[in-house]
Amino acid sequence: MEFPFPHKRWTGQEWDQIKNLAKLDLISLLDKDSNWTFVGAKGANYVYYNPQYKPPYDYLTIHYHREEYRNKGLLRRLLDHWCCTVEDLKRWKVIK
Repeated sequence: MEFPFPHKRWTGQEWDQIKNLAKLDLISLLDKDSNWTFVGAKGANYVYYNPQYKPPYDYLTIHYHREEYRNKGLLRRLLDHWCCTVEDLKRWKVIK
């Protein structure tokens, strides 16, 4: 199954600010996003639901640990799936 979300392009400066976000930071940002609803946590998995997307893409899961993503490709894919914008990240003061 092909990934249906477009790949975002980040400037070098934006990516430098985003790439070191801890997973807990991403969880708190998802809580601020009105498009995603926190469904619950099971173990270390935090699950969010967005009814605008068709299954299986209507759920987004973050496996919580205090550290940031070691695999930056997974972080990029999560951001693509999340569909947050540069304007969202600026509003939430994640990037300048």
